[in-house]
Amino acid sequence: MNKPDKIVKTEYDEKVYSKLKMQDLIVFGIYSVVEIGEKCTYERLVAECFDKFPKVFGFKRYPQWPDSLKFDRPLRTLRKEGLIVGSVRGYLELTEFGKRIAKEIEAILDNKVINISKRMRQIGRSADDRLIEYLRKSELFAQFRRHPERFTISESEFRSLLKCTLETPERVLKQNLEYYKNVAKSYNEKQLLEFLITCEKKFLKRGGKNG
Repeated sequence: MNKPDKIVKTEYDEKVYSKLKMQDLIVFGIYSVVEIGEKCTYERLVAECFDKFPKVFGFKRYPQWPDSLKFDRPLRTLRKEGLIVGSVRGYLELTEFGKRIAKEIEAILDNKVINISKRMRQIGRSADDRLIEYLRKSELFAQFRRHPERFTISESEFRSLLKCTLETPERVLKQNLEYYKNVAKSYNEKQLLEFLITCEKKFLKRGGKNG
């Protein structure tokens, strides 16, 4: 595979990056490509990750070559977790939650922070604090807490909760919802997560009109 001309060789410390999950390195790879003004195609991602993290993404028997099969399962996981959108046939993008993770990984790589969970709690927490507070104080959440079995939500209310308009594509709604759910999980906010999943079942699962 020929590498794109614009790749800048920046190989990180193997002792640091080898302690990170492959999914995290892929998120950082997408972030790195987009940060230099390029669209992240699948091929470009493979080249970027191999360039920066060769010990993780190279073949065991032929370490001078990237193993593209290593990307399949992590990409599916990242999409399911709401960190990325797009397609390997087109190009890949990070969601807002994915961008946050990428910046956390960048800090770990640059500062050689081995305690990943501690570092990830330290970075970007204030924005998520505000999101949790926003959800807790929402009237919809109050309604859900009072009568979860009778809870209903309209399309306009659902979009407003996700800070979207009526013109926002359903793809973006799903992206924002996954971000909210990930934050609720990271804060162990079980009731908020149940509320968000209920909203998802009542609206997104029935099929949207703007997908």
